Amino acid sequence: MKNFEQWYDKKYKKLLFIPAIVLTLSILYLAFFYVQTGDIIYKDVSLTGGTSITLITDISAEEMQNALLNEILDFEVKTISDNSGNQLELVIIVGEEHSEDIVSILETILGEELTQENSSTETTSSSLSADFYKQLIVAVILAFFWMAAVVFLIFTKKKGIKLRIVLLNFLFGFFMGNYFLSINKFLAGIIFVGFSVYFVQTYIKYSVPAFAVMLAAFANIVMTLAVVDLIGIKLSTAGIVAFLMLIGYSVDTDILLTTRLLKKKESINAALLGAFKTGTTMTITSIIAITTALIVVFSFNSVLNQIFTILLIGLGFDLFNTWVGNASIIKWYMENLE
Repeated sequence: MKNFEQWYDKKYKKLLFIPAIVLTLSILYLAFFYVQTGDIIYKDVSLTGGTSITLITDISAEEMQNALLNEILDFEVKTISDNSGNQLELVIIVGEEHSEDIVSILETILGEELTQENSSTETTSSSLSADFYKQLIVAVILAFFWMAAVVFLIFTKKKGIKLRIVLLNFLFGFFMGNYFLSINKFLAGIIFVGFSVYFVQTYIKYSVPAFAVMLAAFANIVMTLAVVDLIGIKLSTAGIVAFLMLIGYSVDTDILLTTRLLKKKESINAALLGAFKTGTTMTITSIIAITTALIVVFSFNSVLNQIFTILLIGLGFDLFNTWVGNASIIKWYMENLE
C-alpha cells in the first residue's frame, strides 16, 4: 500500500491525461456522428414519429424480418419473451412514411386481419415527436446547469457571486424555456455558448473543486452518449430520461470526494482513501442492483432495458472519471493550498 501511495503521488497528475483523452475522443466521435446523421443520437419511433405494432404470433422475428424486407426497408422487429426465453409477442416499428401501409402488409404476411385481440397499434406524428424531443433536450440541459449551480453554491464561499450565479441561471432557464427552440439556431447557439463560457470561467475562478465536480458529470454524460451511439442504441423518451437520472448519479460520489478532502482531518491521501472506499461501495452497490434489475426485465424488451443499460454505462464511467480524473484534480488543488 505504501509503494502504491508513493507511485500515486508521483503519477497522479499524469493520470489526468487518460480521462482527458477519452473525453476528447468522445467529443470528436459525437461531432463526426452529428456530421454523418444530422443529430447526436439514434432516435426511435417515439422521437421521430411513426407506428409501433405489437403482435401476438408464433412467427419468429427472423421470419418476420425476411418477409418485411420484400415490402419495406426501414423497419425494426423486436421480440418480447418470458423469463424462460419463449416468445410472447413481436413488436414491429416503422417510420411515419410507412404508417399507412404497415397494417395491410402485416395482414398479408400473417394471413389474417389485425384486431384488438391479436395486436395493438401506437402511432406518433413526426411533428409532435420532434417538439417533444426538443423539450426533453432543453430539460436535460437545464438540469445540468442547475446541478452545476447548486454544486457551486455548496463549495464557493463568496456570497456576492452566489447571488449572481442564481440570477443568471434563472435568466438562462427563462431563455432556454421560452426562446431557445423558437429563435434562429445560429443566434440561439451564440447565446448558449456565451452563458456556458461565462459559467465555466466563473466556476474555475471562484471554486476549482466545484468545477471539477461539474467536469466529471459532463464527462460521464458525453462518454456514455458516445458509447450509446457506438453500439447503435436507438434512444426513446425513456432513454433521454435515463440521462437526466445519470446527472444525479454522476455528482453524488464527486461531492462525497470533494467534501471529504476539503474538510479533511488527516493527510490528503488518507482522506482520499476513505472517500474512495465509501464512494466505490456506493457506486458498485448501484451497479449490482441495476444489473440484477436488467437481467430480470431484459427478455421483456421494455423501456426499462434502455434506462438500465444507459445507467450501467454511465456508472462505469462515473467510477473512471471520479477516481482517475476528479480525484487527481482535487488532490492537486489541495496540495497547492498547503
